[in-house]
Amino acid sequence: MQPKLICLTSVLNEAWFLDRFLQCASIWADHIIIGDQGSTDGSAEIAQKYEKVIFIDNPRTGEMNEGDYRTPLFERARQIEGPKVLITLDADEILTPNFDSKEWDTIRSAKPGTIISFTLHNLHPNGTYWAFGDAYTGYVDDGEPFKRGQIHAPRTIVPDGHDVLLCHDICILHYKLMDWNRYLDRNRWYMCYEKVYGLSYPISIFRRYHQVDSIVSSQWKPWEPWWKEKYEKLGIDITSIVHQQNPMWDKQVIAYMIEHGASYFRHLNIWDVNWEEKAQKLGITHEKSLRDPRRKWEKAVNRWLISTQAKQYTTSVHLIEKILMKIYR
Repeated sequence: MQPKLICLTSVLNEAWFLDRFLQCASIWADHIIIGDQGSTDGSAEIAQKYEKVIFIDNPRTGEMNEGDYRTPLFERARQIEGPKVLITLDADEILTPNFDSKEWDTIRSAKPGTIISFTLHNLHPNGTYWAFGDAYTGYVDDGEPFKRGQIHAPRTIVPDGHDVLLCHDICILHYKLMDWNRYLDRNRWYMCYEKVYGLSYPISIFRRYHQVDSIVSSQWKPWEPWWKEKYEKLGIDITSIVHQQNPMWDKQVIAYMIEHGASYFRHLNIWDVNWEEKAQKLGITHEKSLRDPRRKWEKAVNRWLISTQAKQYTTSVHLIEKILMKIYR
């Protein structure tokens, strides 16, 4: 029996892209399991318009925890009878439109327990993309449990010692850079989240969330024309996006500052925003100052980090970083 292709996706306020995601996923997936985390922008209503969608109401009860919102997707998928290939995508990702690729046959014929990896391309609004590398995204289901993780954990089941099928013909097109302001808003929240939960130190946090700044121009390539052309034949425009303002990340950053104080975040690169003004526009009342608390030397360190992002692996930069790691926390 040919396995069913099941797409697993968590959603939180993704109305800006969700229609396109579901149009594209509906082409190749037999079922699309959407776990909505309490969207307030109409995402749930959009998802339930699509015939192949199995909708799960899975609202967050606290801070983000990837294990909490991904686990129910796997549990629901396993209620579907028969062999299955589970492919976990984010709501701002689509697959390349080479649906006649022989790699699809290879995926369907892979033995249970096989991990499936797709090359991920980050799309830029200027018509270029950067090949990020291989991402473990799929799994030929054998009942292995999904291991929970808090943040940036594997999105699929990745047991030690299992075979990995590397797919380089079928690729993921990732749209996170296509709305630049949304991308920056989310990165500021991520940086604060890691600081609050003690997941990393400021230098490492900076490097992780400014990765795009380290990509040299030769690594950016023009979009492949056939991506657009093949989707256009299916009635899908993949070039435009809806720029939708959603202040949920800004609100959470302000909440962190009110709880911990602005000074707690002074070593993070989030001060390109006037948070006092932002709070006022969002109608958030507070007693604590949200002004930029950085001293001159801390601003200088931030400028140094920006200027050395593309050189971070050189010996001289690495040595300075080791010193800063001891004092810049």
